Amino acid sequence: MRRAGIRAEIVDAGCCGLAGNFGFARGPYELSRAIGEQGVLPAVREAADDALVLADGFSCRTQIDQGGTGRRAMHLAEALALGLDGDPPTGRPERAVQRPAAPAPTARRLVSAAAIAPLSLSAYAAARRYTPPKG
Repeated sequence: MRRAGIRAEIVDAGCCGLAGNFGFARGPYELSRAIGEQGVLPAVREAADDALVLADGFSCRTQIDQGGTGRRAMHLAEALALGLDGDPPTGRPERAVQRPAAPAPTARRLVSAAAIAPLSLSAYAAARRYTPPKG
């Protein structure tokens, strides 16, 4: 980061609290948010408007995005890509990062159906060729 001109302030406040799917489960959701509130989430809320909020882990980015910070964390690679364009963005830098939109629920079902369909057809063809043993 230093060689890319990023002056980083490392938030040494422990875990963001999400830890994979831990924070999404019914029981530990509140614990997950409480852990995030011990350091990471308040630090993001206090960050300057033009500060890059970096988190390389998917879980940490999700916790920051959904933790009431008003910010969207970026992966270091996204921040480095912003630097390739020349002038740094003004305001909240994460707004300059283009991410694909989440697929609609129906699109996910169609993808699943497309992946399952070939298996179903081959199972059907195999069943038609099957002759039960006599006797």
